[in-house]
Amino acid sequence: MIDLEGISRAFLEGGQRRVVLDGFSEWIGDGERLALVGRSGVGKSTLLNLIGGMDLPDAGTIRIGDTDLTALNERDRTLFRRHRIGFVFQFFNLIPTLTVAENLHMPLEMTGGLDADGRARATGLLQRVGLADRADAFPDALSGGEQQRIAIARALVHRPRLLLADEPTGTLDAATAETVLELLDELTGDGQVTVVLVTHSMDVARRMDRILHLGGEQA
Repeated sequence: MIDLEGISRAFLEGGQRRVVLDGFSEWIGDGERLALVGRSGVGKSTLLNLIGGMDLPDAGTIRIGDTDLTALNERDRTLFRRHRIGFVFQFFNLIPTLTVAENLHMPLEMTGGLDADGRARATGLLQRVGLADRADAFPDALSGGEQQRIAIARALVHRPRLLLADEPTGTLDAATAETVLELLDELTGDGQVTVVLVTHSMDVARRMDRILHLGGEQA
């Protein structure tokens, strides 16, 4: 599903060049759920952004299926991302001026899938995350855990083959985080979606199929 070969990425900070990834290579299998862990600054979120096509490496290739992301221009990477990838972020990133239902419809609208089937799928996902009765609410009326459940539903509504999650429980209390993780297990545990999840929590990481320690050993 994902083939990373010789990935390097550096940034300028205070006039100094800081190397975050240097010749990094990894294979992530179709339907695998991988946790990325490691100390702050080791490159977890950088790697996630590269896999998602939001950034390009200084060297190396990133292939998702038959597509070489590093060979695409910015427009084609954007189109690929819209159709093939779902994103879940630490701070939810719901659009505050849209209702819950409208937030779920947005990925479908952007991919031409906002038809009767797409609307039914969005309604079904709202039911699965236990928030069907909040379809007409705005995000600021929801708790943090509710917003993250909506964010997960939005990330999956267009049936992506790849889900990227950056600290999806980082702002949640332990009980709410457990609810969100159980939901993530339920919605991605059938092998139909490849998951790459960044986390500082080993408890969260152990919910995945495999743990990759950036700057350390693999488990």
